[in-house]
Amino acid sequence: MNRLVSKFVMVLSVTFLGTLLNSISHSQAKADEKQCLSEAFSATGKASSIGELARANAFFTWKAAVKDKHGADYMAWSAATERKLVCIDLMSGENKGKWECTRTARPCKSAKPVVATKGSCKDEITTGWGARRGSAQKARIEAQSGWKLLVEGTFGAEWSNWSLAKETNIKCVRKNKYQFQCIASAKACHS
Repeated sequence: MNRLVSKFVMVLSVTFLGTLLNSISHSQAKADEKQCLSEAFSATGKASSIGELARANAFFTWKAAVKDKHGADYMAWSAATERKLVCIDLMSGENKGKWECTRTARPCKSAKPVVATKGSCKDEITTGWGARRGSAQKARIEAQSGWKLLVEGTFGAEWSNWSLAKETNIKCVRKNKYQFQCIASAKACHS
């Protein structure tokens, strides 16, 4: 009988210890989770004939609207979850022929920002489109401007210097007999 009680106490102790460890582990996981709002937030940007600009407009509109409603701690698109971007080509009305984009995401509190040092570069490549232009050279300049706009909005102005960027690449295509359009991509570096 004594052995039976001893085994029962040991099983009970192991079960209790397992439950306690699981509870501590679960509490730690909860503490490590992002602090996100319970619902997604949507914002539609100003329409533009340049698709990349329409996407950027939605980006800035979403950030500003989230900041106004929930504070600056929640306005980082990169920290948000369930991110979606939907763009439509408007076919009628005053914005006919323009793109309109809507960004939707569940805002989350940003992690404390890492202080960047001069010359440090982002790991990911950022890509920006430019408006159509009559020459490839002018279209390249437009693409760099599109890249700069996105980088400034995402990381800040100190990251948007094209001449400091790494792995730069600009690809251009002739869109019709008279126009070129380019896309610029690079890893942004801190100035």
